[in-house]
Amino acid sequence: MASSTSTSTTVATSDASTQSHHLQGSGGVHGHTPAPPPPTPSNQQASKSLPSDADAAFSRFLHQLRIAPSLSSSSSSFSRYSRLSPISSPSSSHPLHPSPPLVSLLEPLPDLLSVAADLGFFHLANHGLPSHLPASALLESQSLLHCPTIPTTNTSSLGFNHEDDDDGDESDDKDPIFVFEPDWNGLESFPSLVEYAKELERVGLEVVQMLSSSSIPGGFPESPFRERKARCLMWVSVCSSIAEGEEGMEVGTMRSGKAYPYVVGLQYEMKEWREPSWVLGDAAEWIPVEPRADSILVTLGDIAQVWSNGRFKKVRGRPQRTSPHSDGSSDSGRISLSLLVTLPLDSVISPLLPLAADDSDQGIADVGDGGCNDGARRFRTFTLEEYAWRIYHERFPFKDPLLSYRI
Repeated sequence: MASSTSTSTTVATSDASTQSHHLQGSGGVHGHTPAPPPPTPSNQQASKSLPSDADAAFSRFLHQLRIAPSLSSSSSSFSRYSRLSPISSPSSSHPLHPSPPLVSLLEPLPDLLSVAADLGFFHLANHGLPSHLPASALLESQSLLHCPTIPTTNTSSLGFNHEDDDDGDESDDKDPIFVFEPDWNGLESFPSLVEYAKELERVGLEVVQMLSSSSIPGGFPESPFRERKARCLMWVSVCSSIAEGEEGMEVGTMRSGKAYPYVVGLQYEMKEWREPSWVLGDAAEWIPVEPRADSILVTLGDIAQVWSNGRFKKVRGRPQRTSPHSDGSSDSGRISLSLLVTLPLDSVISPLLPLAADDSDQGIADVGDGGCNDGARRFRTFTLEEYAWRIYHERFPFKDPLLSYRI
């Protein structure tokens, strides 16, 4: 700006000097004062071209100064969004990912369910959960994780032997988890938490029924739990915390936590939530999900994808919430409660194909990646125990954990 002022002053002075020179020359004619000789043509051409060239160069210089900050800001913004930082993310949903649909449990629309199957997650409304229950359960879960008589990281609830769970990972000491079944009798001191788990169990089983082929094209061809026993697990854990000064931390560096295979996962969205939840999508990308107050975030898991023969997209693991502050002033805000609808550990997992799939060309609709319309199996049969143990310890491998079971 100083350079601009200086140049403008110089040009103005030059014009004034030229005007004064002509006035003096005019006065000399009338006052009989000898006038200076006129400039030569070469000097006159140079005096006209030099200011023009200087102005052009200066204009180009100002143009570059005006463009440079815009490019820098745009590059910085793109880099920030491409990293998907949980702290610097915008309040609205990321533009690269569509917002998940809001599905009513009472009147599910097939079109919305189809979109939910393509994404692997959706919001659930009209679930009938008592409004006071989630907050009460959250407070009791805080006391549960600090109860000295109840062990945390109780892998025995999952069916694993505690002696075999030493995988050298020290994160369990930092982020304790507690897993229990809703009908377990060891939590009499936490009645709200138990009631909350039972309510989510009810909703979860209704969601599985909702995903049958009668409600959604290409869904489960039968009621999965008509001949199978469901097992529901309430998963109490601590959210990943981000200390002050870590605003630039990338989502990929978040601790993803322990994982366990499931059909559907349910996580109630509190009205106090402001930060998005993050889900690890089927293509191994972190996706922000803005909370919908008093709704339930439903995620489709590994078992749902196999049962649908690849029709459903899945979410790897549970949704992750990050706590921007870790000063300990509000521990209840760092607790995560998720209910997983799964199967007994000795179950065998395989696609639920229609009975006529082997004798006709009618099959599951080809809507998502990995889907098929020829009725052919896309996954081989495997045991849940083998798969559960592997993904529990591998912590979201880079490759799809179901890749080795695909046909």
